[in-house]
Amino acid sequence: MTDLRIILWRELRERLGEALTGALPALVVCLLLDFFAGAFLGRFFEKIMVSYPVMLVILPGLMGLRGNIYGAMASRLTTMLHLGEMEPSLKDRNVTKNVILSIFLSLVPVTVLWLVGVLKVGDLRSGFVVFLIVFTSMVFVGLIMGYATVLATVLPFKRGIDPDTIAAPLVTSAGDLVTIPFLVLFIVLYEEFNGVFDGLTVLAFLLTLIMSLKVKMGREEKRTVREILGVVGALALLSSVSGGLLESYSDVIYASVIFSVMYPAILDTAGNYGSIIGAKTSTKIHLGEINELLNVDSLLDILSYFLTAFIVAPLMNLFAIGVVRVSLGKDVGMVVPFLLLYPLLVLVNMFVAYFLAIAFDRLGLDPDNATVPTITTLADIFSTLFTVGVAHLIV
Repeated sequence: MTDLRIILWRELRERLGEALTGALPALVVCLLLDFFAGAFLGRFFEKIMVSYPVMLVILPGLMGLRGNIYGAMASRLTTMLHLGEMEPSLKDRNVTKNVILSIFLSLVPVTVLWLVGVLKVGDLRSGFVVFLIVFTSMVFVGLIMGYATVLATVLPFKRGIDPDTIAAPLVTSAGDLVTIPFLVLFIVLYEEFNGVFDGLTVLAFLLTLIMSLKVKMGREEKRTVREILGVVGALALLSSVSGGLLESYSDVIYASVIFSVMYPAILDTAGNYGSIIGAKTSTKIHLGEINELLNVDSLLDILSYFLTAFIVAPLMNLFAIGVVRVSLGKDVGMVVPFLLLYPLLVLVNMFVAYFLAIAFDRLGLDPDNATVPTITTLADIFSTLFTVGVAHLIV
């Protein structure tokens, strides 16, 4: 028994070292990206809350959708790289195919989210404007996100780093980085430069038409579309829960000040932790390394990443303090309930991701296609509930 404890302790220290040197720097970079988005959200939160309430219902799902679609794409690419089915190059035939496929996979869930938002808010006129803003930004952001996903997967692999620990966090954070600023950009264009906005909207529709003519669907692509669209379509409805909570409790979050800035980072990092474990578990399943429900190797991964959350939480709080003071000119401090409860939020997400990957595999679904979308959507709901709850404690 003593020898086993020594072995497990050494293994945990090794995993923690890998998490601290590999994943933690990526998570910190993600935090910086999230707070760039958070600065935009904090500055325009009141305007969106008053003038475009439908967008608040869509927003969590839209951020999660980018992580879902492109996180699943990253998971597919890493598995292909590990299995030798893809060359680590932007010129590989799988690159363009997956980029175009991912953009199209975004269209249906966005439409579902928009319909739910319009029904909840009951404002069809502003809802139509929101649809044009969201659709146009989605096409341009999709191109950026597609190739950013490829780079986040290929570059680490070429340097001997496991892309499962880096790609998913960077991709979901990059989604948040571009989602909110691009939405704000197109809101400004609609209000101030209507002609430019109309031109970009027409261009977005034309690009969508051109891409639809280039897509050739093989058996594997059809399976990917069926699995991801089925999962993400259902998750889009689930995402509306997060959006409904955000819209309903937007006054509480806005009153807390710090959480209007920190909200994207909380959603994103919680989803990142789940995505890392989900992607690693999916890869282990494909490699035949998981044959039972509780896998010690994976549990050590979860514990090591859980310990890093005690570093991420205060960093997140400190970054938020700086952004609020610089961007909004208000004085805020450390939020003790957040610091204490955030690691538990992360732990729950990682365990859910682990069991989801195993469950999807046993149901006959490819865990690469289903795990990351599902855990990031569930993380959005858990994180929104968490944010609202902690905001209530400090307001």
